[in-house]
Amino acid sequence: MRRIRPDEVARARRDPRLLDAAEYRNEIIRGAYRMSGDAWLRQGNCADAEPDVMYPEPREPIDQALAMCAACPVRTPCLVRALEARDRHGVWGATAPRERRAMIEVWKDINPLAIGA
Repeated sequence: MRRIRPDEVARARRDPRLLDAAEYRNEIIRGAYRMSGDAWLRQGNCADAEPDVMYPEPREPIDQALAMCAACPVRTPCLVRALEARDRHGVWGATAPRERRAMIEVWKDINPLAIGA
């Protein structure tokens, strides 16, 4: 697997999607759940999508998945789930696997209780 470059991590620290995910997770910790359990999964734009769309082969375009995520009502909890699980495959929360690898490094810093941190 490719090493994460420092500039990628620095960019992830400022990424609005990651900042929204951190805020969302903090609300969950304080008990202000927006959705319980995994019920939000069924509300995603990708709920009925073919797995190949959300999990393309390496080097295949992910534009269709990112477009599906762009207006998804559960994009933020989806990203939180991927970051908590340290999921480096597929498209989650409107992020590409490469972006998420850097975000996971930042996530461990801003959420010390994150799974696997």
